[in-house]
Amino acid sequence: MVHALEEIRRLIKPDGFLIDVHPISTPLIKVVHGNDVLFTESDTGYDSHEGFTDNALEQVVLRGLFVIEGEAEFEMIIYASSVAEMRDFWAKYGAYDNEPEDEAIVALKDAVYAKADEIMQNARGAEITYHERARITRLNPDASG
Repeated sequence: MVHALEEIRRLIKPDGFLIDVHPISTPLIKVVHGNDVLFTESDTGYDSHEGFTDNALEQVVLRGLFVIEGEAEFEMIIYASSVAEMRDFWAKYGAYDNEPEDEAIVALKDAVYAKADEIMQNARGAEITYHERARITRLNPDASG
């Protein structure tokens, strides 16, 4: 990842900058009804590269390749009115991913979504949500600012 950041620095136009956005925690699948959270479960099988990304950013800053100009954290939330709608979203999102998912992870995800669906059937008007914490950082390759 450090090599990629070195290459990005080389390609940035004069007066340009890099915006890095990456997840910082394991996402949560929730079933909500109004202000009530009826179900919460971690996204089974989620593979966060948080440590790798943070480490790479730290290395390029320490080496003076980039200066951090700003940083913030935020929560990204995806809403769906049904489990089927949420799963359809993820199917479209991953349509070009050719790597097969591990069967054990698929079974765990199926169980989580089945539980969420059961809860939603008993709570008319409930929504399923996907919560992911992320960090956004603006990096300037010009150490003089």
